[in-house]
Amino acid sequence: MPTPDDAATNATAETFEATARARVSELADDIDLGTFAAAFNLFRAASQLVQDLEPQVHRPLGLSIAGFRILFTVWTLGELQPRQLARLAGVSRAAISGALKTLERDGLVERHRDDLDGRLVNVRLTPLGATTVETAYIEQNRRERLLFESLDHDELEALASMIRRVLASPVIANDNAAS
Repeated sequence: MPTPDDAATNATAETFEATARARVSELADDIDLGTFAAAFNLFRAASQLVQDLEPQVHRPLGLSIAGFRILFTVWTLGELQPRQLARLAGVSRAAISGALKTLERDGLVERHRDDLDGRLVNVRLTPLGATTVETAYIEQNRRERLLFESLDHDELEALASMIRRVLASPVIANDNAAS
């Protein structure tokens, strides 16, 4: 008789999804299996992307995923306050302080008082931070291209458009505004 460990070891992505669909459909009559499948696979894809990028790209450069996202956000938008960074980089407000402390210690960002309101702190990249984020993104994009190589240009555009529509959902937009 197979053990639970055997079942988990032998499960493929397809059987995992099929088994999960069957299990959640038992919970209630109104479970929407289409939204389940979309969320299930989006979450798995995002998790696997992070699990690939962190050891292959970010850790070799001394970064965490959160650190990279903070650097990338400041590189893209310029100086920001930590609360803005947390929201835009998708890093929790609780984690932003520790991540900024590490980035500052490593000479990648600087914090300074706002010129107009000395009570506020802004974060900016150092030259080393700019070089690091540029190097990291070039390497990350190489990995991204491998991930999406089975999709043509139109499919990539359609996927990006659909994800943007999901991200514009009032549920996600309201939750992000509160953080």
